[in-house]
Amino acid sequence: MHIVIIGSGLAGLTAGATLARAGHAVTIFEQFHRAGGVTAPYERHGFKWDMGQLLVEGMGPDEPLGRILAELGLADQVRVRTEDRGYVFPDFAIKKPAEYQGVRWRIDQLRDLFAADAAGLDRYWADYLRFTSVMTLARRMEQDRGLKALYWKLRLYLKLLPLLSKKDWNAQQLMDHYFQSDRLKMVFTSILADFFTAPTEFPGLGVFTLNPEASFDKRMPRELAPDTVQLYYYDVLGGISTLVDALVQQIGSHGGLVHTSRPVARIVVEGGRAIGVVDAAGEQTPADVVIASGGAKETFLKLVRPEHLPADFVERVRHIPLMDSVFMVHLGVDFDPSPYVHGVCTYYYGTYDIDRAITEGRDGVYHEGRDGFVVHVPSLHSPELAPPGHHAMTIYTICPDTLREGDWAELKEEYADRLIAYAAQHIPPLPDHIQVREIVTPPDWRAWTRLDHHAFGGIAPVLGAWRVPHQTPVAGLWFVGAQSESGGGVNQVMPGAYKTARQILVGAS
Repeated sequence: MHIVIIGSGLAGLTAGATLARAGHAVTIFEQFHRAGGVTAPYERHGFKWDMGQLLVEGMGPDEPLGRILAELGLADQVRVRTEDRGYVFPDFAIKKPAEYQGVRWRIDQLRDLFAADAAGLDRYWADYLRFTSVMTLARRMEQDRGLKALYWKLRLYLKLLPLLSKKDWNAQQLMDHYFQSDRLKMVFTSILADFFTAPTEFPGLGVFTLNPEASFDKRMPRELAPDTVQLYYYDVLGGISTLVDALVQQIGSHGGLVHTSRPVARIVVEGGRAIGVVDAAGEQTPADVVIASGGAKETFLKLVRPEHLPADFVERVRHIPLMDSVFMVHLGVDFDPSPYVHGVCTYYYGTYDIDRAITEGRDGVYHEGRDGFVVHVPSLHSPELAPPGHHAMTIYTICPDTLREGDWAELKEEYADRLIAYAAQHIPPLPDHIQVREIVTPPDWRAWTRLDHHAFGGIAPVLGAWRVPHQTPVAGLWFVGAQSESGGGVNQVMPGAYKTARQILVGAS
């Protein structure tokens, strides 16, 4: 088969590598000048920064992404290191102890801070273990076949039974069930701000997936209890773009082509089937299968056109809930920031009112860093990302794709100053040691990703929201990536694209 793939983000590259290794002709069209989508690197003046996801879950040898890398022959080419993250709230911080204090240290730390909620924290911990066991059994069920898979399925159902009463709860209901303190509830739901999703909108049991204990302390054991295995978080050494480069090389080694600076203008549909694409220069490339990644609205309303799709499908696409954007400042600094941060990745929060922050952001009001931001220092694990004696640092925060008042181009320098000032409250030497400063705004993201609305993490994880299925109503057209049914995040888009490619291979056999 000849497969054309639109977009060279990790979804498109994963599908492309899978299909190319199976012996099929793969051609990838990327509108940007470098492959990788939002995981392409940003390089200036000897510094290199990651643009997309900073820490990635499940890249170990026996974990979901690790197994995919092994299947694609990349396990030895993509080096990773376990990592954890720090959380700083307005009046306290969650910081791992210098000496390891067991799997419950974070829960015990919170018990000391919120004594009135000690019993609720114990109930939360018991359900966290139960949910982690459910996810462990689900992964085993997916890996095995026949009677073994049935065995894991039965075990999963029995383990899930105590959680079934909570399956339709939103995150706010789950937090209200366990805790009295609004501040404590925020500890477990704060990261929802990254998704532009309020606790009342987010699936309740998903809170456990947002708070894997190993992400707060990489020294934790893999197995918390029998059949209760947690996944670790990882840095990709050299930056996540090394994963992009490895996938591109793998595709090329099997005869595939990756065309950069070549946007697709139209997906050609005849008789209800996708038969190829037309690029911006008007050149048509025929295909037996087309895989699109990127924006759902851009793909189906512009590249395919509504007349080739069922009316109800078009309406659902029009109303997909999307996240908003991020304001990002890349810095090259000439000091060691490690005494002031909690490792490579630290989340700083300036408010406990997530609902207000999300409502204002959706309304086009940018908080300028006041409500929170993330500091990422990749050169702490990969010194080659900065010149000797220097560090590459990224400060980013969520923001509206479009401002209600003002213009990003006119305000970006002022906004960068304010974001750095907020960061300096935690990293005092910062303002005096900045050697390089590069600013990335929503219009930049839109241009790089060819989206009308930049959604940094793709589709918003709203409870009950419809997602575009990988197999679309157009025969021969498949859809992958952060705005597909897989959802956003490297740990979601790569498995989703890999499964889609395997499904295409089964259909071709």
